[in-house]
Amino acid sequence: HGYGSSARYQRILEFLMTPQQALIAADLPSTPEEIALRQGIPVETVKSEIDTLFRKGVIFPKDFHTLEFPRFARGVGQLHDATQSILDIKLYDDETKKELFRLWEEFCEEEWYPDRMADIDRLVHPPMRVVAAYRAIKDLPDIQPYDDMREIIKAQEHLAVCSCTCRKRRTTLGMACEHSHDINCFQFNRGAEYATIRGTGRRLTFQQALKIIDEIEEDGLVHVWRNDRSMAMTVFCSCCLDCCMVWHPIDTHEKDIGKYWAKSRFQAQVDLELCSGCQVCVDRCMFGAIDMVKVPGSKKLKVAIDPEKCFGCGVCVLKCQPAALSMKTVRPPEHVPEVGAALGP
Repeated sequence: HGYGSSARYQRILEFLMTPQQALIAADLPSTPEEIALRQGIPVETVKSEIDTLFRKGVIFPKDFHTLEFPRFARGVGQLHDATQSILDIKLYDDETKKELFRLWEEFCEEEWYPDRMADIDRLVHPPMRVVAAYRAIKDLPDIQPYDDMREIIKAQEHLAVCSCTCRKRRTTLGMACEHSHDINCFQFNRGAEYATIRGTGRRLTFQQALKIIDEIEEDGLVHVWRNDRSMAMTVFCSCCLDCCMVWHPIDTHEKDIGKYWAKSRFQAQVDLELCSGCQVCVDRCMFGAIDMVKVPGSKKLKVAIDPEKCFGCGVCVLKCQPAALSMKTVRPPEHVPEVGAALGP
């Protein structure tokens, strides 16, 4: 994974695997019979250890039911998400779980996040895109399926939801986060199958998924999807500035989130006559796109939206009681490419 000399990464692996399990993981993708023969241990022991490593999120079999053709995690990101997505798994007590989160937090902040910033600097096109909150744009004309969270969800055959590994870790460790909704990481199709069989997610109907989407948007989280017109992806995220493993380090390292996320096709606008100056939208905007300014003829400060900073997420619109905020279409369908860039680091 590129961290062979990292003491922090080694501590994570030592937490996740016993020495015997590590030897088995290093011997994959061999069959249990081949591993048993080479290592001189019973086949049933190998199969039992493979089952444990699967439940821990360390290995990934081709067949989730039979656990045939397992392999070790492809990289840090996959290991990061799988080993911390432990919604219904009874592998660890609370203190042990906290120690796992602590090890990951230290490694991420000190090593992985700084390395990811160098990768992000090299991106030419954003691999991901903000998708506006559905209720903020539902009345606009010319909404494309790839603009519409409901259509994206409807296009999936299988749906599941897991805890957000980023938010679960940081809030468990006492990190400040204004958002309470951490059961919001959607898994689609093969990802949903993996999550439900492993026990890290729960299966959803279309209507159940829509209900969670409404809760996510109410909480002010920002939807992020692949930056192309495809409706297929395994994982769908709703992110915040405090926790997201992309947005948080980009912010703390003073990089441009626009390098990794493209804007939606929409932008917030304000009707100054309706604006009451309550400033709720200022608090909800994580892009820093809204200020309160003096307006001629008004004793109250009113909203001003910076179009350069607005990413068109729409969460400000949802909480505007006087309905002064709304969304408008500012970019054509061609803004979203037919085929996207590589998904990046």
